[in-house]
Amino acid sequence: MLNWLNTYRRYACDIHRINAEARSNPEDFVRTVEKLFHNDIQLIVDRIMDIPVKHHIIFLSGPSSSGKTTTGKKIDEAFRKKGCHTIMVSMDDFYLGKEFIRRLPDGKYDFESIEALDIPLMKKCVQLMATTGECDIPVYDFPNSRRSGKTRHLELRDDSVVIIEGIHALNPIFDDAINREFVSKVYVAVKQGVKSSEDYVLSNRDVRLVRRIVRDNLFRGASTQNLIEMWSDVIEGEQKNIRPYRYNSDFTLNTIHIYEPCIMRNYALELLATVDPESDAGKVAERLSSSLRRFVSIDSSVVPENSLMREFIGGGLYDYS
Repeated sequence: MLNWLNTYRRYACDIHRINAEARSNPEDFVRTVEKLFHNDIQLIVDRIMDIPVKHHIIFLSGPSSSGKTTTGKKIDEAFRKKGCHTIMVSMDDFYLGKEFIRRLPDGKYDFESIEALDIPLMKKCVQLMATTGECDIPVYDFPNSRRSGKTRHLELRDDSVVIIEGIHALNPIFDDAINREFVSKVYVAVKQGVKSSEDYVLSNRDVRLVRRIVRDNLFRGASTQNLIEMWSDVIEGEQKNIRPYRYNSDFTLNTIHIYEPCIMRNYALELLATVDPESDAGKVAERLSSSLRRFVSIDSSVVPENSLMREFIGGGLYDYS
């Protein structure tokens, strides 16, 4: 079923139109964008449900801060509303442990390399899901960066949907694990930036960087300076491990919420002001600040609790622990 819906919704991402909507009726603006996004998720779920297989296995991937986690939860939720039994699996649980992972030239562990995963074990688990309907997946000990020795037993039913999420989920190395008809591949990404009539205000990568700055400061205590300095490494990893395989997807979901700069500016501007203005990161922070100031502010209270944006600003329905 390859390439059934390898398209995505494109939005009118023009700053003048965005600001006009934000001024005139922000509640309706947010509500309309949310409805379109949820419609896109429902379309993907409906198409997958039409595939005549006993067990549906969904591989879900996308770059950093694209909203993979919330998208996976929403797909899970949509299947459950149709009466399906759903199981979420994180590829991160298949990490080998830092003692088995190679180091980069700067001494850091290369956790983003596919070699950091136990590929044979993951293939075996996927095969068992599709054939016997049962398997034991490892449970990774993240605080200590090692395998815990524990497992989680999965038992599929006739109506089961398994959602496997991770940065390597679209890598063709797993294609020989099971018959392709059992698998649906979903690529999640911010596919657009925001333009004005004369220039780009925010690129799609800028949108993701702002999301990451806000989320990681609110929930992970991360330094904005460090996040910006590390961003080029994040992009390099994506270029190597994610982008080459995005066209292997069956479904591409555009996760930009075109009202989001109007919300994110309220969080990001203060954080960006903490960056050393004399540093290279300071130049990026100033550029992002200048861009975000061009948007009309919308209060975050109008963002629904089930919005993907709540992954980044908090106050949502879903558990991200």
